[in-house]
Amino acid sequence: MAVPKPKLSPSQELMARIMRIVRTCPEAASEVLELMFLVSQIEAATNVDREYRDAKRVISRLRNPLWEMGPPDREKLLAAAETIRRVCRLPEDQIPPVPLADAGEFDAAQIARVTGVVAAVLQE
Repeated sequence: MAVPKPKLSPSQELMARIMRIVRTCPEAASEVLELMFLVSQIEAATNVDREYRDAKRVISRLRNPLWEMGPPDREKLLAAAETIRRVCRLPEDQIPPVPLADAGEFDAAQIARVTGVVAAVLQE
């Protein structure tokens, strides 16, 4: 009898998916890792989004793109939105129908930290 897999946290599941992408396309590994490093620095500089507000907005934007597209592309966006929703364990009723319905603003200190993080990465 197979041993059941332990339930992964949203971060662990996201990392597992990213590693599958890297295994499938090894030439993208450095770009993926560099992007993840930048995201982690920005996240650390602005506090962790424990309520997944950013993820909710991303899901909503993927479901409501800014431009028209064909059915195959639309299906890819909807599949990506559903994957994010599932990984973050967000109930459907928590996803805003309008992408910026609950948008928060960065304060001056957060903007300065993010600018500093991005500038440092760009200078490397």
